[in-house]
Amino acid sequence: MSGTRCLYNYNRTALYRVFVSPFEKVEALARRSALAHPASRTLPPVLSPPMQSFARHAALIHRPRKPSSSATPEPKAAQRLPADVLIRDRQILIAGEDSKLTGPHNTSRVLQSLDLDTQSLRMVSRAPPNPTGDQPQYAICRIVDKRLEKEREKEQEKARKETARRLARIKELELNWAIASHDLGHKMKQMKGFLEKGYKVEVIFAKKRGSRMATRDEAEALVKAVRDVVAEVRGAKEWKAADGQPPKVMKLYLDAPPSAKAPSKSSAVNSESSEPLEN
Repeated sequence: MSGTRCLYNYNRTALYRVFVSPFEKVEALARRSALAHPASRTLPPVLSPPMQSFARHAALIHRPRKPSSSATPEPKAAQRLPADVLIRDRQILIAGEDSKLTGPHNTSRVLQSLDLDTQSLRMVSRAPPNPTGDQPQYAICRIVDKRLEKEREKEQEKARKETARRLARIKELELNWAIASHDLGHKMKQMKGFLEKGYKVEVIFAKKRGSRMATRDEAEALVKAVRDVVAEVRGAKEWKAADGQPPKVMKLYLDAPPSAKAPSKSSAVNSESSEPLEN
């Protein structure tokens, strides 16, 4: 029994030194500071080795971890509506092609009447928890033809790709109203190249930051120069009315058929020589 008491007393003394003694020392220092400086009640910062030991022991205390965000379902996944055998409602309303509701129908009987290889029962609206007034008491479902659905999806994908392709066929050129002549020549060469390849070109005229303000005459002359270059490309035209007026922000909408290259001088000469001579 004496050995047990000694061990108990030793453990008790060790715990007292680690957890209780540091606070007693801080309290004693606080009393001394208050007595020595009654006007000032600010306690000087003290971090004794026992306090460091206390912090080290406190860090070893087990704390349960918070559940990770990946464990929570995504809101979109939670809002997905069931289909076919995953519909647990005993009775449902069915929306027809004209969106008129019929029912209630027994869900299992509806599923038995369908060919699930070519048809699918899709829930479009859950049953409200507390229906009121004209609100339907049952979930609303729709019978979907899988073949028609695939065709519709293909058409939508084709339209999406066509829109993306059309947007990719538009080129933009920005011209400063006070553009230098050599820069204008480079831009016009680019514009002709785009039009000859069948791209739509949007020419945007605007004042570049830090550049001088062009006069109205200069701005109108620049627009005329661009239109003169457009006229050199076979079939090129403004497919939409211009936006804005010079010398403010202005935009030209240009278009030309593919391979709309301007006729070369040699071809023009050959065409003239091939014409019959009048007597």
